[in-house]
Amino acid sequence: MELIVIAHPKMLKDEALLVNQLFDAGLPIFHLRKPEADEAAHRKFMDGILPQYHNRIALHHFHALANDYNIKRLHHTERFRKSSTVCDFSQPYTFSTSIHQLAEIDQISHYHYSFFGPVFNSLSKPGYMGITDARFSVNKSKTTKLIALGGIDLNNIDQVKAMNFDGFALLGSIWNEPAQAIINFKKIQAKCQQI
Repeated sequence: MELIVIAHPKMLKDEALLVNQLFDAGLPIFHLRKPEADEAAHRKFMDGILPQYHNRIALHHFHALANDYNIKRLHHTERFRKSSTVCDFSQPYTFSTSIHQLAEIDQISHYHYSFFGPVFNSLSKPGYMGITDARFSVNKSKTTKLIALGGIDLNNIDQVKAMNFDGFALLGSIWNEPAQAIINFKKIQAKCQQI
């Protein structure tokens, strides 16, 4: 199962250092999503990331930065995807997006993977309730990989696997306690390797 960490939506103290440590610990993919940060803040964040890890970062905003930082992953927000009439998928990037209903899976066949959720009640957004139940299962015949998002922590990774997701993304379980980010990541990573 793929393991992805999504950035805290706000800029955090020493966040780039923590992200480098996550990469050092084996994080395969990091999604840089800072919806309120400007381009200069994104550049400052990227300047704090070791160059050997740039190709593991997916940009949600300011896609033009990909050329400056050897970034090979671009994320299209749901709003962008629904309002855009033309997307060039022939570029040498790995493209991702997000959906909130399985019925939308046919609309994203050009994407390599998509986040789906919230699967469980969100850990980072109080009141953001999960949309699945115990019987939920992903159809494996789809072409786009589905990555579970929302409320995922050490206690429910087994459920995510049982639901047939291709992977999962972490946000609240990493960033709700930044001082414990690396410890929590390593515990989740170890459990993921066991299942």
